Amino acid sequence: MGLYTKARELAKSGKKPLHIARELGIEVLFVPFQRIKGLALSLGSRKIIMIHNGLSEAEQQFVCGHELGHFLLHPSTNFRFIFENTFCYSKQEYQANRFSCVLMLGEKAEEYKYVINETASAGKLEQLVRLVWEVSDKEDEVP
Repeated sequence: MGLYTKARELAKSGKKPLHIARELGIEVLFVPFQRIKGLALSLGSRKIIMIHNGLSEAEQQFVCGHELGHFLLHPSTNFRFIFENTFCYSKQEYQANRFSCVLMLGEKAEEYKYVINETASAGKLEQLVRLVWEVSDKEDEVP
């Protein structure tokens, strides 16, 4: 089973990451972070995703998908999603970014995998959200 198989399976539902998180029993809270964009936290059997409440709807969806990626790819560790101004951009952060892209794009992610890989490695939220938005069939304005 590939690393992103679960993201492709979840993408088939057509549901957005915030909806998927709640269906998986993960509590999602919106908080006024300063530098952190999101946080995946396990407290025993309780799983919580905290998302910066100042982000746009598209950014919140992407961050939620990123944190879902941590829960499904790296279940034994707690994470915070800082993106900018960090010197600790790890392999797990890259994988969570790719997970969120695959979750939001479904089968289209394979077609754009080289662009996704490059953008995921940069770790810039605005670039990742714009990429997902442009590749998807969104009819709304680009965020």
